[in-house]
Amino acid sequence: MDIAAIGRQHLTDALNGKLSKATVDEWFDSTGKKVVVYWRPLTGKEQKIIDGFSTNVDKICATVKHRCRDENGRLVFADCPIESLVHDYDFQVLQAIAFLMVSGMGQDYQETIEEIEKE
Repeated sequence: MDIAAIGRQHLTDALNGKLSKATVDEWFDSTGKKVVVYWRPLTGKEQKIIDGFSTNVDKICATVKHRCRDENGRLVFADCPIESLVHDYDFQVLQAIAFLMVSGMGQDYQETIEEIEKE
């Protein structure tokens, strides 16, 4: 297999693999349990959409809109306009979610750190 094919296969495998996740400590569901958000690896197509926004605030909100998923892989904010994310949500929470997504530091990352610390 050539290198280009290996790269394409890597993305395919990553998109079909385990979702990354993070607990949102500030958000609780109807049972009082903390909300967990999920995401897949970022594609260039998604990044182009995010980069199409002009301000950093809009780009952060677009990152959450276009990447944040539920446990079944469905986009959580698919029907939510960017303007709503900008005006109707705690921006610090959205910023934290976006940071975890772009840095790859979800709970899987934390579990890896805990495993290393045990050794």
